Amino acid sequence: MVRSHSTLQSSASHHDERSGLGVLIQQALQFLFTEHCYDEMFVRMNFFDVDCMKIIISKCLGYSILLGSLLVKVPQIVKIRWNKSGHGVSVIAETIMLAAIFGSMAYGFTSEYPLSSYGDTYFLFIQTIIVILMVLYYEKKYVLAALYIVLCSLLTVLMVKKLIPELIIWNLAAASMILSVTSRLYQAYCNYRIKSTGNLSAITMLMLFIGSLARIFTSYQETGDQTLIWTYILNSMANSILILQLGYYWSATTPSNTRDENPEKEQKKEQ
Repeated sequence: MVRSHSTLQSSASHHDERSGLGVLIQQALQFLFTEHCYDEMFVRMNFFDVDCMKIIISKCLGYSILLGSLLVKVPQIVKIRWNKSGHGVSVIAETIMLAAIFGSMAYGFTSEYPLSSYGDTYFLFIQTIIVILMVLYYEKKYVLAALYIVLCSLLTVLMVKKLIPELIIWNLAAASMILSVTSRLYQAYCNYRIKSTGNLSAITMLMLFIGSLARIFTSYQETGDQTLIWTYILNSMANSILILQLGYYWSATTPSNTRDENPEKEQKKEQ
């Protein structure tokens, strides 16, 4: 009698575990799929619904980009640290890009869009700040680096607390199209001027290019927002210029502008 009672308890506990696991799986699927697509694919077993397939692809791409954004600028950070120099990385271009990233980030946050459609901007924002700080550090511009930290921290707090007027955020998001393209074009101009891509990371540039291409599809599919869509279209075009430059200047030596950076040494050599 005791044995049968314990057996019943064991089977009941196993049943609870299975049902609990089933609930978790169901919640995970509902997180990835809309209610319509969940019913269509897992209740009616219609696995070939075109609209739902688009949503699935978009979600998978979005979260893949989100995961990839954790490391997208790490190669650039490592390269600057390895060479102990930010030569070739324009602080002005990175600052303009930082403003563009913040515009997209604040716009997505305020509009309460799905994280998969804009969540990578959080990681890009942090990593871009790190890149700028490292370049300033190796240029021994410590005061300017401290100013960057204060301003970026203040803007982030204002965004989270929703203290920035929506009109400003909308205008900044609209301007992010121009800002992001301007940033990439200015970096391309700097590369052309010194005939080198310096310490720009090819891996980072390639990942940014691929990510911006994928974002065109996810933004169209999940938000339909023309501001976001055109931002990523123009970003892709501008990033492609840098990709071409990386290939063209591949054989160029990094310290191609030594005369500009060390004029005193050059004068001594000439003497």
